[in-house]
Amino acid sequence: MARVLRIILLILLAFGACLVFPRRATEAEEPAFMADAGLLAQPQDPKAPRATSPRGAKRAAAPARKTSSSVQSLRNIGKAYYEQAKYVEAIEEFKKVIASGSAVATDHLNLGLALMQAGKLNDALASFTTAKQIDPKLVPVDYNLGILYKRELRYPDAEASLRRVIEADPRDPAAWFNLGTVYFAQRKLEEALQAHGHVVEMGFGQGQNFYVASLFHSFTTLVRLKRQEEAQKFLKMHESMRDAVPGISLQNSALEGGKYGAVLVPSSPLTTVARRAATANVSFSDVTARLGIAAPAPSASLRPEALPGVKSDGFSLEYARRELQPRFGPYLAVGDLNQDGQPDMYIANPAGGSRLYQNNGDGSFTDVTEKFGLPESEAAFSAVFVDHNNGACTSLLVTGDSGVHLYRAKGDGNGKCDGVFVDDTDRAGLRGKPGELTTAAAFFDGDNDGFLDLLVARYADLNSLPHHDPFTFPNDFQGGGVRFYRNNADGTFTDRTSHSGFGSVPGRVRKILFGDFDNDGYTDAVILRDDAAPLIYFGKGECRFVNRTAETGNDFVQTVAVDGAVTDFNHDGYFDLALWSPAGYQVLINRGGGRFAEEKGLPSITPPIGVFAFRGTVADVDGDSFDDLILVDSDGKWHWLANRAGKFREEELTLPEGKTGSLGAFRATWLSTAGKLNLVAVARAGNVTAFEKDGPASRWLEVRMTGFKSNTLGIGSVVELKAGNFYNKLLVNGDRVRVYTGDLPRLDVVRVTWPNAVVQNWVNVSTDKPMEVRESERLASSCPFLYVWNGREFEYVTDVLGVAPLGHLLPSGGYVRPNPEELVRLGDQLQPRNGRYVFQLTDELREVDYFDQVRLLAVDHPASEEVYSNEVFLESLGSPTLHTVKQHRAPGAARDQDGRDVLPLVRTADKAYVSGFRRLGIPGLASEHALELDLGKLDPAAPVALYLRGWVYWTDSNSHRALVSNRSTILTPPYLQVRDVSGAWKTVIEDMGVPSGTDRTMRVDLRGKFLSDRREVRIVTNMCVYWDEAFFTTEEGAAPATFELPLVSADLHYRGFSTPELDPQGVKPEHFDYSKVLAEAPWNPMIGNYTRYGDVHNLLGKADDHLVVMATGDEITVEFDAGHLPPLQPGWKRTYFLYTHGWAKDGEPNTAYSKTVAPLPFRRMSGYPQTSGDLGPDAPDYREYLREYQTRRRYELIPSLAPVQ
Repeated sequence: MARVLRIILLILLAFGACLVFPRRATEAEEPAFMADAGLLAQPQDPKAPRATSPRGAKRAAAPARKTSSSVQSLRNIGKAYYEQAKYVEAIEEFKKVIASGSAVATDHLNLGLALMQAGKLNDALASFTTAKQIDPKLVPVDYNLGILYKRELRYPDAEASLRRVIEADPRDPAAWFNLGTVYFAQRKLEEALQAHGHVVEMGFGQGQNFYVASLFHSFTTLVRLKRQEEAQKFLKMHESMRDAVPGISLQNSALEGGKYGAVLVPSSPLTTVARRAATANVSFSDVTARLGIAAPAPSASLRPEALPGVKSDGFSLEYARRELQPRFGPYLAVGDLNQDGQPDMYIANPAGGSRLYQNNGDGSFTDVTEKFGLPESEAAFSAVFVDHNNGACTSLLVTGDSGVHLYRAKGDGNGKCDGVFVDDTDRAGLRGKPGELTTAAAFFDGDNDGFLDLLVARYADLNSLPHHDPFTFPNDFQGGGVRFYRNNADGTFTDRTSHSGFGSVPGRVRKILFGDFDNDGYTDAVILRDDAAPLIYFGKGECRFVNRTAETGNDFVQTVAVDGAVTDFNHDGYFDLALWSPAGYQVLINRGGGRFAEEKGLPSITPPIGVFAFRGTVADVDGDSFDDLILVDSDGKWHWLANRAGKFREEELTLPEGKTGSLGAFRATWLSTAGKLNLVAVARAGNVTAFEKDGPASRWLEVRMTGFKSNTLGIGSVVELKAGNFYNKLLVNGDRVRVYTGDLPRLDVVRVTWPNAVVQNWVNVSTDKPMEVRESERLASSCPFLYVWNGREFEYVTDVLGVAPLGHLLPSGGYVRPNPEELVRLGDQLQPRNGRYVFQLTDELREVDYFDQVRLLAVDHPASEEVYSNEVFLESLGSPTLHTVKQHRAPGAARDQDGRDVLPLVRTADKAYVSGFRRLGIPGLASEHALELDLGKLDPAAPVALYLRGWVYWTDSNSHRALVSNRSTILTPPYLQVRDVSGAWKTVIEDMGVPSGTDRTMRVDLRGKFLSDRREVRIVTNMCVYWDEAFFTTEEGAAPATFELPLVSADLHYRGFSTPELDPQGVKPEHFDYSKVLAEAPWNPMIGNYTRYGDVHNLLGKADDHLVVMATGDEITVEFDAGHLPPLQPGWKRTYFLYTHGWAKDGEPNTAYSKTVAPLPFRRMSGYPQTSGDLGPDAPDYREYLREYQTRRRYELIPSLAPVQ
């Protein structure tokens, strides 16, 4: 009775919260929180103020309810907490929703779910009951009441609730499955068998994990019914299907879930943000006077039309500059010259007299053309502000009538810029010839090496006149197509047009657009021509592109296009296109995969006359986050096509009259005040006009990107915004992303996907403020991690399989030949647990790992000696070896390349590393540095072995791609020098290798290497190698005998990701805390099949190509019997080594087969990628292994933010 009264009281209180208006919450400023990926890691929210009690509400003035968007955000964050199993935090968020006065039935359902998972069943029952009274037909309520009653062993009530679910939804596998378990608990075996039979009849396609579980429950029920023959049939079916789903989906929490066991966030219309902005008229004021830009000297303004009747004998390049080039009209480029956050402008004039203007910070501008060293007579068709060499200074590329010109910003390479340009065209390898008209250029990273490549539009060659006379310009000229230049990562470029796939592009190209149109992670290019339909080339990585125009749909190739823009018009997660042609305009909606369909029913607007006339642009005029179209018609009238959630309608645009007739360029930007929209127009005669939006005001976000492994500006990255049911996707194509968010004061998630596919999330981001986004410097790819049981917990030791990278690109253009064998020396931390030595091998990075064999070896030796394995990464190395060190001797002196004493840093292994060098712009490369060691006076005949302990910040395949054609930077692995008789350093070991993992010890054999009686060595490299300890010995013993401990258990399962601990200075390697598992998954697994979860002991006993294939997030728990070792002799000690045989393949874009699990490696392969002569295993037992073990499908760990289509 007491419980019933308590429930009734809770229901009344819950309804009271719905019926009264709570006190408005204080809008405290909450910090944004960054997570590596997933809508998962959340900030600590300030304590929400409590709602006014019903009694207090009578005295208080009625406050306003929370806005629908803020309530939706609370729901969204609560859902994220719930999905992390942070039920206490989820409860608090859902309580805020209910206290908002805007709660609906599903909000009480969500609170009930969180309360139930937190074990507060009485409170959960009250919330479910409240939800049911608000909406008696809400099916999820009955489902979760059934689960709650089942947990409370109230089986008749659970049965009745689940029956109601089935009456409403007879095809729900979760309801039938849980009803079957309720029947079984009541010993209603026939009914249980029938319930599970319903799920089995649905098949795997619909039943999924419930189907697999029902097979097993049918087996156990039939055993109880003593129907053994039928039971065995279901058992065999279950065994064949148990690996079809992840093991976690067969756990009780997942089987009590299903579609009705999930948190429900009610949809809000996509037009919520747009509708607010559309309620007021949009108007602009003329702010031209504020710019301070002087009007140019009067000049003739040529019409933007073709010129017929040109005679060859009167034609010259000077004639072309005077009579032809001005027809193109000016171009306006916007960028940030001095990194002050204010947009600067370059106005390109095809007739000459292009100008550079610097923003003074208040919306006024100063002409700095001469100051920055630019030629005042430059005839330019377009321009791009860019950091082409990752020097953190903004350079300028100009297209003109003699090819392109690259003006490099002088600076120190670390962001200190001199405010001056240097003409680097020749040095960069971009010099064109007079008469080569280049009309557009686009920078993007075509090979994902972190440096921007260049695609140039070659409109025509004025030196090659048409064959007939007179001729018409431009109609009778042959186009020059495009040129593609690969960035060499040293400030220079190499023409790779023919190799890239762009060599076959014909026509007079006017503009180049780029973006990832098929969402495959590679940049694609759209090429617009005024003599033929557009072309689209899809990127395939490695600067390779394929013409797939024929696959994009008929609407894409209807007509020529001379201008265009890329944006996600309908916010569905696919980039769309706006195209302008001489006949009009098109909006092409991307239906997925780069297939476009024209938006029908758009207003008919007669375009201006002339192939070179300005026709329109894209801008978010009303600030609702949906990009609109601004068009000009043949009468010079403005047209605003307002985008209402992907549907366009014409609305009134109040702009000063008389400004369109001679318009040449038009661009939307923020000139002075953040969030204040400006429209800047440049007339064909060069006059600049600016309009500023008067209202209504909108919320905004400005994102400044700083790449680390990617290009410094983050060009080609994708920024996604999520708030409640609101979603937007943006392409980074300049120094900043500037976007409006309607009336949203806060975004639940801002997700950035960098060009190298690294994903980062910022949660709970306030709008109306700039946002700094720096690319994460944490490891994205390396090797699997090794943890050992140290008597208290699992402790991170190192990474393994570092000697066996698959598909790892070399600077030579070849690939590393992997060595699958490795011996890892284990320290004193290894301790037995319950008579076993226990290890965790985890896949926590963006990679797939392949383990073939794991062994634990023990070596007994005198306590005065040490035993080491040669833990070195060196391609020519064979099987790993063990070495006995009888005398451990420290060097007498140690200096770095600048003569600094570093002996205290290398005397002992204490994680104090030699680090006196500078990292370069290519990740993993450094300024050349050296470690000089003086070993002292030694017997000339003494055999010297040098041991070096340290770690490497690796160069990955992307770094090596940047080095493939780099003429100024060469990767130099550590080489070893000694003094000759004259005292000069001479190289005696060209490549001595590097430590094969984190804090590993490598051996260098110096026998026969010294060239004089001086025992000094010098180790030189430009890799990021950090030395921790250096010692040597002249007394090595014979290879010690080993004992092998029996492998008794190996279990593969999903675990997740340990929390990384980063050194702010980047000197120490990343450490990983096994006890703290991240709630978010930083990356998704590669495409393909993985080893099914469970016992994999049989796969790891010997090296036989029967691999354990691990996905990111997986873990193998390996146990060895500690009881079979002989007792230690007095005065001896025991050292352990873990032997691994396997391979690792990272997900870096330039790694071979980086997106797929296949092809599987094998021992006899000559390399990876495998050659045609490499015949992999195909014996019957191997095929049986594939059928039995390689059955687990890829499971997405990072959910998409985009709306489900």
